[in-house]
Formats: sequence, C-alpha cells, structure tokens
Amino acid sequence: MNIRYAIDNQKAIYNSLLQSKKQNRLSHAYLFYGEHGTGKKEMAYALACMMYCPNGGCMECEVCKSILDNNHMNVSYIGIENNKKMISKDQIIELQDEFSKTSLVEGTRIYIVDGIDTASTAAQNSLLKFIEDPLNQTPTIGIFLATELSNVVSTIQSRCVLENFSSIPLEKRVIELINGGALELDAILAGSITNDIDECKELLENKDFIKTKEAFLSILDKQNNKDMVMYYLDYQSYFSDSKRLAMLLEWIIYFLEDVNMASNSNDNLILKPLYDKIILYKKKNEKQKKNKLEFVLDLFNKLKYNVSAKNIFHELIIKFI
Repeated sequence: MNIRYAIDNQKAIYNSLLQSKKQNRLSHAYLFYGEHGTGKKEMAYALACMMYCPNGGCMECEVCKSILDNNHMNVSYIGIENNKKMISKDQIIELQDEFSKTSLVEGTRIYIVDGIDTASTAAQNSLLKFIEDPLNQTPTIGIFLATELSNVVSTIQSRCVLENFSSIPLEKRVIELINGGALELDAILAGSITNDIDECKELLENKDFIKTKEAFLSILDKQNNKDMVMYYLDYQSYFSDSKRLAMLLEWIIYFLEDVNMASNSNDNLILKPLYDKIILYKKKNEKQKKNKLEFVLDLFNKLKYNVSAKNIFHELIIKFI
C-alpha cells in the first residue's frame, strides 16, 4: 500500500479525519466510495494508524507497522477472498464473532470491510445492529469501502459518514511513474488502465502489458485489409482473453479521442508521444474519425457485458481500417 501517495491525492479527506480525531468527533462508521485505486483502503489504514500511533499516524513506528501488516489486535480487515467475487455473509458473521470477544488491547476497535458493495443485501443488513450497537459496549469504528455506492443498502449509507474519493488525474499517475523510471508512453498506457499507482508499477513489468502494447502500436500502422488479416492471424488467440482485449480497446479509444482533438501541437493530447501517428491517422481518416471512435466505444461496452472477446476482436479487425 502506498499510503503517502493516497494521502497526497486525497488531502481534504485526510485533513477532515485528522481534525475530527483531534476534536474527539470521529464517527462510529464511515463509507469510503469511489473508483478502484483512488486510495480508499489506504485511507482506512491511515485512520487506524491515526487512532493508535503515539505520533498521530506516522506510518513508520512499530504500532503503525503492526496495523499496516494486519497484526494489530484491535484492527480487523476483511476483503473479497481469492477466487471469489463478493464479500460473503460468513465473513461478516466471523467478523461479528471476533468482536464478541474481549480484546486484550484497550481502546477503540476498528474493522474495515473492503468491498461492502459486493455483499448481498442480506449480508449487508446483518451488519446494521452491529454498526449501531457494538458488542461488549467497546467503542468501535467501522470503515466500509465501496466502488459502486448504489450497491450499498440505504440503511448502511444512512448510518455512515460518506466520503467520496475522486479519481486521481492521469497526469499525476504519469508523473509518479516517470519519476520512478518509466518511459513516458509506458507511464501513460499503464496509468490509463488503473488509478492504483502500485498496480501501474506492476503492469509495467507484466508480460501481457508488454505484448498488448506491441499489438497496440502495430495496429496503428496497418494500411489495408491485407495487413489487418495478417494482424488477425497473429493475435486472434492472444485476444480471445477479454482482459487483454479490454486493455487494447481502451488504448485505441484514447488514441481515437486524440485523433479527434489533434491540432498543430500535442498540448491537449493524452498519448503525446504518439503525436506523429495521431496526425497521420487523422489525415487518412478525416471523414470517419468520429464514427471510428463511436465504433470502438461500442465494442468496449459490449465486452463489459460478456460478449465473446473473440467475436469482438474479429469485428475490430473488419472495421478498424
């Protein structure tokens, strides 16, 4: 977890929590919501450190390290388990059972539920009494993390202080990655896939990222239908994977958006290092540029609804030139 980076990009939320802590006015329940990678989980741990750290949340002392390593007896975390898609009711029952036992450490107990919006309505509703009436009368703070606020039952929302985590600007992610040694184009491509800076760094070393980047740059140079047929034969098996294809389509969308925006400089473009390719593509597709963007956006949306990646890739090949 890159907590310092998250705090840096969500300063207003951090300062609000810090002020509430100083005034002894922290809520018994918080709901942090926003896109994946915007710092919700990191802020939850920052708040836990704030509660227990003798230095007010330094992230470096032994107390903070125990919290960040999930070894502090008064801080509990549950998230979506490996190979699962949602928080289960059993996980919530286990959490409540754990909190029914007296802690050996004095002070407020904190529990973090990462992905509350994935839990069933029944599982969420089972938390209501727990939120309002902590077991053993021990002071408790619940921190719920959600990507889709609309999937959190209204009864939980009404019991929490809501904090909206805004998307981190792509420019900030790109600068962070370049400062870490990434090439500008790689930083832009990785940063466009996720808000999470740690995931961006992992992507840069990922074999799928490297091969998909190669495929993306290659498709921009195709001149005719014969070229596209050869491209299809080279990549049809590779892009039968929906995650790989989603990455390719997202980059093509950014490219086509730049084509629509391009002028005499690259100032307003996302893919600045590809300025020459953008201008060349614009000249060749001046009358079709808007239609091509709408076409690829439609393919991207189809992929979200589990349409066959193989069929979508085939459709891309037919109409991209």
